[in-house]
Amino acid sequence: MNLRGSDALSLKTTVRNRIASMPFGLRRLLGQRICDLVERLELSTEAPWIQRPLAGVFEDLHDAGLRHLRPDVYLGDEWFSPGGVPAISIPFYLAHPDLREIEMIMAGAIEGGTPASIRKLIRHEAGHCFDHAYKIARDFRWRKIFGNSSRIYLPEVYLPDARSLEHVTHLPGFYAQSHPDEDFAETFAVSITPGMDWQYRYHDRPQILRKLRFVQALIRRHGRQKPRETAILRTCDARRMRMTLGRYYQLRMLREARWERLQSKLLEA
Repeated sequence: MNLRGSDALSLKTTVRNRIASMPFGLRRLLGQRICDLVERLELSTEAPWIQRPLAGVFEDLHDAGLRHLRPDVYLGDEWFSPGGVPAISIPFYLAHPDLREIEMIMAGAIEGGTPASIRKLIRHEAGHCFDHAYKIARDFRWRKIFGNSSRIYLPEVYLPDARSLEHVTHLPGFYAQSHPDEDFAETFAVSITPGMDWQYRYHDRPQILRKLRFVQALIRRHGRQKPRETAILRTCDARRMRMTLGRYYQLRMLREARWERLQSKLLEA
């Protein structure tokens, strides 16, 4: 869906204004290729902002009983787990304070702006990795409980029901409602969260309890097994992204503007 002329002009103006508001030192980074920034700024998942919550989630996985699930974690263009692969892409801008500041200026918020939120996001993506590593969505019981995983979807465009009695709440925006795969990942994340008494929290929501107990049963079944899928594919690896940082934000803001239009059309329907 293309933006109308007035919308496209407004978006360009917004981008220019946000860039103009940056300190000069940050503005200079926009002209550099992302792959070059990764090398020059020595960006890696070893950055303390990422490594501490990541290590925490690996402890969560071990404590939950998953002895062999250790997803490959790398810097990519956004939060996601490549389809069918036990890997997690973490946005490259989280690995450096200057890039986090640019993200705040350009996006108005940082998805993963605190160590606690990073840990929640990694738990969610670890749910996808659990599915990918052990081919869990192929189980007919999975489909019976969570739905049709093969359904095409845009995770950014959906109409959630804040009063739903069928979905857990973990990430903002009632994200579990966007697709069965996301429902599973969110349920997994809740099930491994330390100190989460989900039996009490959802005691009056039998459909949610059914999902959580199913996930717990899957963890017990596969906890001591080595993953069936070990191949690693780093989709959108920041080390290979040749576009400039400025171009990255132009394309991303255009994409997000299109999602907003789609969302508005759903609300109007």
